Amino acid sequence: MEKSKQLYDRAVKSVPYGVHSNSRYRVPHPIYFKSGKGAYLYDVDGNEYIDLNCGNGAVMLGHGNEEFNRRFNENLQSCSGLTTGSETELAVKAAEVFRKIFPVDKVRFTNSGTEAITHVMHMARAYTGKNDFALVEGAYNGWSDYVNISNFPSLSEVGDAKRPNAVPGSGGLDKKAIDSSLVIPFNDLEASRILLTENKDRIAALILEPVMIDIGFVESEKGYLQGLRTICDELGILLVFDELLTGFRVPDGSCQKHFGIVPDLSIFGKAIANGHILAAVAGKEDVMNIAAPIGGKTGYVGTFNGHVYSMAAGLAAMEMLLDGTVRETLDKRTLYLKSEFEKSAKKYGITAIMNGRGGHLQWYFTDSVQNYRDAAGSNTSNYVNFANAMLEQGILVVPKPLSHHAITLGHDDEVIEKLVVAMDNALKAAAEKIK
Repeated sequence: MEKSKQLYDRAVKSVPYGVHSNSRYRVPHPIYFKSGKGAYLYDVDGNEYIDLNCGNGAVMLGHGNEEFNRRFNENLQSCSGLTTGSETELAVKAAEVFRKIFPVDKVRFTNSGTEAITHVMHMARAYTGKNDFALVEGAYNGWSDYVNISNFPSLSEVGDAKRPNAVPGSGGLDKKAIDSSLVIPFNDLEASRILLTENKDRIAALILEPVMIDIGFVESEKGYLQGLRTICDELGILLVFDELLTGFRVPDGSCQKHFGIVPDLSIFGKAIANGHILAAVAGKEDVMNIAAPIGGKTGYVGTFNGHVYSMAAGLAAMEMLLDGTVRETLDKRTLYLKSEFEKSAKKYGITAIMNGRGGHLQWYFTDSVQNYRDAAGSNTSNYVNFANAMLEQGILVVPKPLSHHAITLGHDDEVIEKLVVAMDNALKAAAEKIK
């Protein structure tokens, strides 16, 4: 990787560790990429990789998808010369298609998940008159102070499983954000009920990933989400679904549709624009109107909200995802990969599972994962050995175990079979190390 090393040596003179997001750093240096096509990425040294990062799940149709590019360019041409600061027909169309996919009353676009969740926090406070938020242990809901709590905490800091500590997710957070946050355990309805009831007078909203994907893929148990909906109704707490990663990919297209639960607010992003910059806040009309320009109690602003490039990309992607066939295809391929991985693990006598649906996937070197602590307790060295063996075969995977992976429509049947062989080889090569 001579050229990547050369770029790194240049980059560190201007950029800390040569990356613009810490998650992209690798030892001994990051990989710098030149192009992508379908399921593949190509680095500046000419190496080919099957991409299992896929823009942290944002790229769903594949890199350089020709149909997407055609639609995107046509949409741009319909607003020739415009960029931002204006409302357009593209934004109207995008909102209409969005509401055909997701069962929401109203939607407003913004640029990133962190911006979306910041809007949600303002809206929840204004709507309820309360200040604080309840979060799920181990979930990542963006890097804003009041939600950057207890994501990927050390197991030495988490405290009682029934009463988790609020652990800062980063240095530099406002101490008030840490002190005011309530952390509840995922998939423990009774413990969640007790904590929310004790703090009902201060909690404006419960924010959660209905399927925890930032730590891989951890599904909610039957009745858990419905129970939280009932509890929040009883206590006057808004229920907020973070569907940045579940939107478009889980069965039926969203958790709220799949589980038949109507949250008060939701945020969406990632696959909404096939890797382009776009996120959304959506929900019930009365809650959404709390940020209306007339009669509202809080603002909803942003120079780049509804940017023409974002709307062109969002409309193109959502029209391609509207009928659900892409999601169904990815779901079928994900379940096949899961089955093949677990067959290989069993063959080599390795305790490991693969969780996933709809193109999201993650490997755990343990026998069961129901919450963050299970995921964090998975065998780290076993995962690293597996990940390194995958990378040696040209499969781009994240080297840390508390992460998530994805496939795209570009990961066709041929690529899927290559992944099956690579997973088997990785398990076989590492078997003596990871037993």
